[in-house]
Parts: sequence; structure tokens; C-alpha cells
Amino acid sequence: MEDRRLDEWMHWQSSRSGRLSWMLPTPARLTVGIGSLMTIIAGFMPWAEGRAPAHSGFEPVFFSGLGGAGDGVVLLLTSLGAGLLTLHRTPATSRVRTVRLLPAILVALAALTWINGYRAALLEIAAWERRGGTGGIAPGLWIALAGIALMAAGTVVLLPEVIRWRREAGDPSDVVTIGVRDVAEVGGGIAGVLLGGWAGVVGALALLGPTLVGSIALGVIFGGLLGAYGGAWVGRSVVDRLSPRGDPADSMGQRGPRP
Repeated sequence: MEDRRLDEWMHWQSSRSGRLSWMLPTPARLTVGIGSLMTIIAGFMPWAEGRAPAHSGFEPVFFSGLGGAGDGVVLLLTSLGAGLLTLHRTPATSRVRTVRLLPAILVALAALTWINGYRAALLEIAAWERRGGTGGIAPGLWIALAGIALMAAGTVVLLPEVIRWRREAGDPSDVVTIGVRDVAEVGGGIAGVLLGGWAGVVGALALLGPTLVGSIALGVIFGGLLGAYGGAWVGRSVVDRLSPRGDPADSMGQRGPRP
């Protein structure tokens, strides 16, 4: 009985069964999913192709988003996240507004990453031309742009539902309060992301070198994740130590009754 009430509150349809029961296949969400798949495939393709001088004369060369700064890795992760959060039934029907807004943020990050990848591809083509070679933008980069455009179109259709959010009784925002411990935890996490990302880039370049596939991106991702966890732990621990004994700040901002 309790599970049924929970399903009704979350707008879940638990009676569905089958291999694709985890999906919420509306036209707008399928558009985002198709765009996400296109962008993921394009992330593994060359973004620029040409010919440049080599040891045995002019040879074919290409530029991939998976090399150098690793824009392709970031594009893969953001596109995968946007597609899953949009198509998967659980986040798509969540009553947490931030979860419903995350796909739009990821699509915006994917668009910014594509712009940076386009710039990197042009710089690589210019380097080939300075050596006497030739080059141009490869289809992979345009396929990625088309995928991002599809994701953006589907997300724009779904966005008004998040903007015109209707609160319901028992929503998480109705029962959560923000305390000093929460602020310290979030602040420590943000600082940890910055420090961890910087340390991850330095460590990845030192261990793997700048030419390995996505070394900078991998360093940012894993360093940022570890830094976020460590920073949040430090912020939480500092507040707990400074709090009066017997009055620990709860992670949800709720406190027990005072004697």
C-alpha cells in the first residue's frame, strides 16, 4: 500500500514490464535520445581530416576530439548524461526540480564543448597548412552539431514543464531546510572540484603525457569527483567540530527536539 502511494506521488507507472520499460518514450524525449546517440557516435569520429608532410611525403592526417584536451570525452559524457536523464523513467518523472533541469544544463555544456572542439579543429587545420599541407572539417564534427541541435530542440519542448513547476504536497522542497552544515558541505565541494580538477590535470599530464587520448579531460573528471567528495567531507567535518556537543547539524537541516 505504501509503495502504491509512493508510485502515485512520483507519477511512476510501475505496471509496465519488458526490456524497454525503463524508458519514457514521448516524441520530445525520443528526439533528445536520438540526438544523444548521434553525438556519442560523432565523439569517436575524426573532427578534421587532411594531408600533411610526414616521413614518407604527404600522408593522411586527422584530428580527433578524443586527443589533446579531450573535448570529445566531455562531449560523450554530457550527451550520455542528457540522454539517460531525459529518457529514463525515474529521473524523467522525479519530483525533484533540479533533476528535471539537469538535461538542459548538460545540453548547454555539450554545446559549449562543441564550440571549443570546433576551435581546436581549426587550429589543427591551420597547423597542417603552415607545414604545406591541407585539411578541412570532417563529417564527425557536423554530425555532433546535428545531434546537439536535436537534443536542444527536444529539451526546449520539455523545459516549460520545469519552468512552470507545480509543487505538490510532500515534495522534497517542502520538507528540506538549508543549514550551516549544508552550506559548508556545498562550499567545500565546489572548492574541492576546482582543486581536484587542477590536481587531476597536473597528475594526468605528468603520468600520461599531453598526447594520450583525453588525458586532460580524464584528469578533470576524476580529480574533480575526488576533490568534490574530499571538499564536502572537510566542510562537513569542520562544522561538526565547531557545533555544540549534542547538537549536530543534520545533513537535511533538521534538528531533534531540544530538552
